[in-house]
Amino acid sequence: MTAPIQQSQERPNAWLLDFGQTLRAAVGLRVLLQIVDGPRLHSVPCTPPHCRSVLPWQGRLLPVLDLAVLLGSQPQQPHLLAVAAYQERLGEPTRFGALLLTTPPVGIIVGNDQACPLPEYPQAWGKFALSCFGHQGDAIPVLHMGRLLSRRSDSQG
Repeated sequence: MTAPIQQSQERPNAWLLDFGQTLRAAVGLRVLLQIVDGPRLHSVPCTPPHCRSVLPWQGRLLPVLDLAVLLGSQPQQPHLLAVAAYQERLGEPTRFGALLLTTPPVGIIVGNDQACPLPEYPQAWGKFALSCFGHQGDAIPVLHMGRLLSRRSDSQG
């Protein structure tokens, strides 16, 4: 009789997101709801360069965030979006937004023993990250979606 195949008990608990130009970050597994390939976006006039369009999604218009531009890099071509859910505060209604990605998200396993300081560059990571962990030799910020997408973050600078 052969022994049963042992499968790893550890399952991914985070998504690794690639924003292009060596900019990577992570979010919790439950934050991402859907990946949209080849999205049809609508431009919004008089908006900041990092958030110039919206995505029609399930009866809503979601803001589309180009994190690369927000962090000081070049704009990306909108071919892949990650729809994300977040709450500004516990007990408040769920809000939604979309993040422009250059490659599909990758499920990874992250543990407390991987904690590390935020990357020094770009400095803006400190405004949008909850924490940071080491992964394959890189420091990966963990995004705070409320800070990235909420209306309050725009007015609080």
